[in-house]
Amino acid sequence: MRGWIALTVIGWLAAFLLTPVVALAQGTKPNPTDGVAFEQRMGEQVPLDAIFIDEQGVEVRLGQFFAAGQPVILVMSYYECPMLCSFVREGVLAALQQVPLTAGRDFQVVNISIDPLETPMMAAGVKTLTVQRYARAGSENGWHFLTGSEEQIRRVADAIGFKYFYDETIKQYAHAAGMVVLTPAGKTARYFFGIEFNVSDVRLGIVEASAGKVGNPIDQILLLCYQYNPITGKYTPTIMTIVRIAGILTVIGIVTLIVVLSRSTPGGNLPPPREAAPA
Repeated sequence: MRGWIALTVIGWLAAFLLTPVVALAQGTKPNPTDGVAFEQRMGEQVPLDAIFIDEQGVEVRLGQFFAAGQPVILVMSYYECPMLCSFVREGVLAALQQVPLTAGRDFQVVNISIDPLETPMMAAGVKTLTVQRYARAGSENGWHFLTGSEEQIRRVADAIGFKYFYDETIKQYAHAAGMVVLTPAGKTARYFFGIEFNVSDVRLGIVEASAGKVGNPIDQILLLCYQYNPITGKYTPTIMTIVRIAGILTVIGIVTLIVVLSRSTPGGNLPPPREAAPA
């Protein structure tokens, strides 16, 4: 009995000691998720001098899309992605279709392919379908689908905290999902994660990134009442501001009501008394 116990203990010790050696010999496979992330680098400047090729095969600088002084929605995806990228682009399009602001007039949309092997022809096909579905006059000048070299793609991706890698096992790129709103100066302003985007959040993100140059008075009031939460990537109510605005509106309403009532109440505007007739 003691012999069996001794052999068991020896077996356990051998397994414990040899496991690291076997793992080292076989090679440790990296965890795929280690190379995928979307870090919020607020206020980071994107490289405006980065060179790409647009959907027409023309060489362009990233800075050209900021020349109109408009905010830019930046999406990192690739055009022949069989999985996540199409859902991201679909989510961006669905949200922007409901935003009253218009691409090309109020903001620009730039999609950079993360696959350096993709071509302008692929980009042109995606743009054609996108503009057709967006269906707003003149918006073709607000949507841009770019391709470029690995070096230039990485420059932009690193600036916005977009980490991705090519998975040889499945022959696809592993990457995060979301979009970034950039200021007219090319600095990161707002991050929105996932494949579905809240229309109100996107609208406020564009207005805020543009420093109030687009939108309407309602947007400006909403910006007072809602504050961007960088942890969730959403706009949340600013309770105290809402309470203050509600209080001001209440006071204005009470004063207005008093004035109206004072003018309509009998006796409020009585005619002057008649003089007594002589006896």
